[in-house]
Amino acid sequence: MKHTVIAFFALLLVMPLMALAANVDEFVAAKAQITTDGFFVVPLEISNSKDLVALDIPLSFTEGAVLEKVEFTDRVKNFEFQAANIDNANRRVIIGLISMISRQVPDLATGSGPILNLYFKLDPGVSSVTLTPIELSNPSHSLAMYYNDYSTGAPVVKVIRPEINLAEVSASGTGALPTSYGMSQNTPNPFNPTTVINYALPEAGQVRISVFNILGQNIKDLVDDYMEPGVHQVVWDGKDASGSSVASGVYFYKISAKDYSDTKKMVLLK
Repeated sequence: MKHTVIAFFALLLVMPLMALAANVDEFVAAKAQITTDGFFVVPLEISNSKDLVALDIPLSFTEGAVLEKVEFTDRVKNFEFQAANIDNANRRVIIGLISMISRQVPDLATGSGPILNLYFKLDPGVSSVTLTPIELSNPSHSLAMYYNDYSTGAPVVKVIRPEINLAEVSASGTGALPTSYGMSQNTPNPFNPTTVINYALPEAGQVRISVFNILGQNIKDLVDDYMEPGVHQVVWDGKDASGSSVASGVYFYKISAKDYSDTKKMVLLK
């Protein structure tokens, strides 16, 4: 049975397959979530009318969004092969799942639910992500679900071309707000000359983010303002409050917001 699925993928380029229309077969980008460390997380859900043995999910995404990782959910935990080829230079990801490689495992049962989460970091000024299915050749990839058809006795792998509901997912439009305060490690780190700090606010209030040298002296206040809830970014350009570039070395940045505070270390390396 496992050889049937593997052989099918090997013959994708030379053997046309019959696409089956099914209104209940669908890919959906669900409501986004925002983590305290600044990730914009888009769950990908599917509805499937057949027990599935494989999934092919090639997607492109918005300019200004960087896909950091893909995490698979428990719904596809039985799939032995789980792969995500992330290509941020071309703003695309190819995700593949196959149920059986070295042992017999249950197929993905008919139903609906999330199968994976896409973890994005958004550039300053970018507040949404649009996912678009793409088709590739050499090797061939297109959005598809695969199942075994036993109608003739022996299993035959067939393909479903699902409906697509991958609309723009907006940080402001989803109502997805952080549930707790947080501040991420700056990126890049070490850096020269600029670095980005993400911070999360579950409620509005006065916020201060300051940079200190190893002697504890305040170099510059990056943020000192009343801020709305959400995930925010601030950039440090390696300069002090007077506008002069600081020397290479270890620096610390601290956030204070209501009863929350946190301090992290960063390295300026010229």
